[in-house]
Amino acid sequence: MYIHNCPECGKQYSTQEKVNRVKCPYCGAETNVSYSEQDGQQFQDQWRQFGDQASAVVDDVFSSGRSGKSRGVAGLLALFLGSVGLHYFYINKPNAGILFLVATLLTCGVLGVVTQIVSIIQGVLFFTSSQEEFERKWVNSPSNFPLF
Repeated sequence: MYIHNCPECGKQYSTQEKVNRVKCPYCGAETNVSYSEQDGQQFQDQWRQFGDQASAVVDDVFSSGRSGKSRGVAGLLALFLGSVGLHYFYINKPNAGILFLVATLLTCGVLGVVTQIVSIIQGVLFFTSSQEEFERKWVNSPSNFPLF
């Protein structure tokens, strides 16, 4: 494994193999990489230094990804205010948010139960997916109404 420092955001991340070009999982910046014979030993030293902190940073559900959207915030919005579609407004899908809001208001909450169940499922999916999967499936999706 090899540790890289992103020149754009300053965060550290690792790759399994030597590659000529790396893409930062945090900000998306691509960088050319060169290696020396000492890189393997440097990685082991850095890994001991950072220990579990490196994996904790990657698994932080409330850190924002390349889009600036946090899956933790979206998940909380979906769990607690999902029947009015607030999580859709947060991930820049206003058409879906308006649909949820109108469905809840016009039916005096009858469809609000359905939208809340769907939102709870989505909230759980937000929390259990990786940041890359969250952004691919919901934030950067070409669909105006991503469900699952």
